[in-house]
Amino acid sequence: MSDWFGSHVFSIGIIGGGRGGHGLLEFFGKSTVARVAFMADPDNEAIGVLAARQAGIRTYADAEEAIRSGLPDFIFDTTGDEGLDAKIRQVLRGTETRLITPATSRMMVRVLEENSTRVREDVSQVVGTIKHELADSLEGSRNLVSRISSIMSSMQMLALNASIEAAKAGVHGRGFAVVADHMGKSVETVRKLTQEIDGVNANIIQVSEQIDMVLEKLK
Repeated sequence: MSDWFGSHVFSIGIIGGGRGGHGLLEFFGKSTVARVAFMADPDNEAIGVLAARQAGIRTYADAEEAIRSGLPDFIFDTTGDEGLDAKIRQVLRGTETRLITPATSRMMVRVLEENSTRVREDVSQVVGTIKHELADSLEGSRNLVSRISSIMSSMQMLALNASIEAAKAGVHGRGFAVVADHMGKSVETVRKLTQEIDGVNANIIQVSEQIDMVLEKLK
């Protein structure tokens, strides 16, 4: 936290529970230096009022009543109602509460929305890039496993042929038997390795599916 703010937590009052008020509520709800003291709007079903109520923030139908219930440090008027703005100024006269005008409030909301959109786009781009890289890695890994499996099948046939030849040659075929044994062990080692790679591939698929969920939420 900046030293400029010190340890003081600023209290915020929001007039207007529409899209603008709701945007401010979301923004200040994540702040560590400010808290929303109340939301005022005559519409009990306004999006901002419903969100404030869900967050445990006091809501009022009358702006003047909300202000008189406890003066916050700042009041944001998002209604654009000049008559209401004049009434609020009258109520705040002689107090230290600062009124942020509708024009300034709207500008802040637009800046917040623009930044939020830009952040979502940046995150989507980064996450999308990761998803493509994972997909490329998965494809490369699958191709590698396929090639290894093909080589492993050939080694199994060679090991089997070596065992047969060793059995036919009897004592003189001991060399074939040793080769067949080593090849069999090598095949088993490779089989375990491909199983581990398949496990990694399964994890990649799971991560890719989770990335799809994140991208969907960012829309």
